[in-house]
Amino acid sequence: MLRITVSHEAGGTSFALSGRLAGPWVEEFRRCWRSATDPNGRRGGAVRVDLRHTTFVDEAGKALLSDMQRCGVGFLASGCMMRAVVEELTI
Repeated sequence: MLRITVSHEAGGTSFALSGRLAGPWVEEFRRCWRSATDPNGRRGGAVRVDLRHTTFVDEAGKALLSDMQRCGVGFLASGCMMRAVVEELTI
């Protein structure tokens, strides 16, 4: 299960994920990201993803986060596992 919370602010768009970014939730998050931003993955400002309450990311989820990073999306992570996931994206 994954809860996606979207916030549109003056400085940009934020997504807060709670739960597991895996299986069908990966495509749901991709649709949510694309519908909330322009075709380049932005919407008039910075885009951030808060992973502090994410408990697991499968390979498809990592691929999506990597795609998002290439579009300039920033990530907020805590805990060993999520910080490692974000560090892998920069390799």
